[in-house]
Amino acid sequence: MDSLEPTDDLLESLYVVNKVAKQLADEATAAYERGDVTESNVRSARKDALYRTKTAVLSRVVAHDPSLVTGEYHAIDGDVWLFLAVGEWRFHQPPHAFGTALTDAIETTNSRDDPIDAPYVRDPSVERSDRSLETALAHLADAGVNANDHLASPTVTTEHDRLVDVRWSHLP
Repeated sequence: MDSLEPTDDLLESLYVVNKVAKQLADEATAAYERGDVTESNVRSARKDALYRTKTAVLSRVVAHDPSLVTGEYHAIDGDVWLFLAVGEWRFHQPPHAFGTALTDAIETTNSRDDPIDAPYVRDPSVERSDRSLETALAHLADAGVNANDHLASPTVTTEHDRLVDVRWSHLP
């Protein structure tokens, strides 16, 4: 695995990707609830790709220098999550997404068997960047992590069996 140096520019782009993925999750649910299957499928496919992009970037950051990443295990709704700190940036990740080799390389303040029981509260009003998703994705693609490569499929099927392209057109 190629490593990535966790520059502030890279981490800001990752923050934007993570923030948009959370928004897409909410939008996919809202679209589903109002019966817009196509919109729900598009938003969900992109959300999943952004979360896989986040995992790829964080994995390569840990591979670059595990000592730059610290973690803490939290119990949230019956699941264990790894909360990561890379400099001033914070991200959460299911530990299984990294695999044992990477989670073992990260210095943690507690064990997975003894997670902190703290509810995860997401505050959508907190903004640490005004960078657009387009700019963030372009920066990550330049660093070697293209979100289009993390789509399960480049298309989703509409409720009328048509295909909709979900790729980000500005990426190579």
